[in-house]
This record gives sequence, C-alpha cells and structure tokens, in this order.
Amino acid sequence: MKTFLVFFMSIAALPAWAESRLGVNFRWNIAHHCSNTSPVIQIKNIPPGTVSLKVQMVDLDNKNHDHGGATLNKPEGFPAELEIAAGGLDKYTGPCPENFTTLGHEYQFNVSALNNENKNLASGSAKATFSAKFVILQGVIGNQ
Repeated sequence: MKTFLVFFMSIAALPAWAESRLGVNFRWNIAHHCSNTSPVIQIKNIPPGTVSLKVQMVDLDNKNHDHGGATLNKPEGFPAELEIAAGGLDKYTGPCPENFTTLGHEYQFNVSALNNENKNLASGSAKATFSAKFVILQGVIGNQ
C-alpha cells in the first residue's frame, strides 16, 4: 500500500515539475509614491521558448484596486535574465496607500513566462511593503 501511495503521489506531482520558478526582484524608492512610473524589475530563470512576460502588480492589502502592469512580447524569445527598466510597464498604476506615512500597504509583482501558444512556462513573484518608514529604512540599510 505504501508503495502504491508513493507512486501515486509522484505521478500527481509531475505537472508541478514541468513549470519552473522565475526569480523576481524589485525595490521601492520614495519617488514611486503616487507615481505611474514602475520600478526596475529584475527577472531571472526565464525558460527557453518564452515569447511573452506578463507582469501584474497586486495590492495585498486592497485587492479591489487594480494596479495593472504589462505584457512584454519578444517573438524571437527572451534571454534567461531580463531587467525591465523603470517605467517599462505601460498599464501600471503606482502605489498610493492612504496610510503611507504609517504602515503603508504590501504590494506584489507577479510575473508569468508564456510560450507562443500562451502556455505558462514559469511564474514567480516578489513582494515588499510600501510606506514612508519602510522606504527610508530600506535606503539607509541599502547604503551601508
């Protein structure tokens, strides 16, 4: 029975192995407050065959607010690593939490790598709090 259960569990996990994990990284700065200029976003582990990258920002504290993002297309395929320049997301609305000076909100960038059949090859995300205190502290820690 244990052998059957282990075999069944390994078969059930196969689809999860087929999708790889993207490395996603970004950093807030004070200029992003209520700005529609997206931060620099670094993406790693982009699998071969990726022709589109779908990037979406989500406010984890207010899921009813659509912050948009972009779908980047490159028919010849993306390299394994990419840095999306500041302002590189054309349908992006920046963070402007009403409690910016105190707790702020937590935001997450979700990225999906898609092939020419629009199949998800990999996905990843990164999140960070956006508040005056956090952004200032991040700058102090980052400059040491």
